[in-house]
Amino acid sequence: MKRLLLIVEGETEENFVNDVLRPYFSTMGIYNSVQCFKTKHSNGGLSKYSYIKKDILNTIYEKDVIVSTMIDFYRLPSDFPGFNKLQESQTHQEQVSILEAEIKIDIENMQKRKFDNFIPYIQLHEFEALVFSSVKGFDSLFERNEIDYQGIVEVIQDFPNPEDINNHPNTAPSMRLKKLIPGYNKVVYGIEIIKAVGMTEILKTCPRFSMWIEIIKAALA
Repeated sequence: MKRLLLIVEGETEENFVNDVLRPYFSTMGIYNSVQCFKTKHSNGGLSKYSYIKKDILNTIYEKDVIVSTMIDFYRLPSDFPGFNKLQESQTHQEQVSILEAEIKIDIENMQKRKFDNFIPYIQLHEFEALVFSSVKGFDSLFERNEIDYQGIVEVIQDFPNPEDINNHPNTAPSMRLKKLIPGYNKVVYGIEIIKAVGMTEILKTCPRFSMWIEIIKAALA
């Protein structure tokens, strides 16, 4: 049986894999074969491509393994392969696709072989975008007077696809959450909100994330 190994950049993503993705994939009978590896030196954000590259190379040769990544496009280090190919005229979707392709090319060129078991994935624009998939996640965790509920509703209405929420330092998903929820802690609140939303809703509202999940399913089949 193939195993899925996900390399992530932080504790929140690690909890997401363990508490949300693993139970979801359990419906395919691979509950005990989903592993998560948090890259070292992240300290809440990835600082160098070399760190995650090392983790990829340390895992990609394992037997019967599908290796993928879950890292944020927001504040992605500029030393990532393909970063110098990004242009302002390109959409963020196009830019992320270029970077994912270049990561795979870099790994394969270095090792001088193809890796069909490697699926690079970069989250638009960051993990917190998934939190805005539905207002019911906020309803389940907070009283409306505890948060800027109307502000949250407006974000969700303005961005039917949460992956379109931009990556400006003042308006990125994580920055919005800090403004809308006093004392917001993504490790504590983010996962609980997402668990309340559920994978069905997230897959429906986040097409790029959904495509990644479908690619993983096909690779594991």
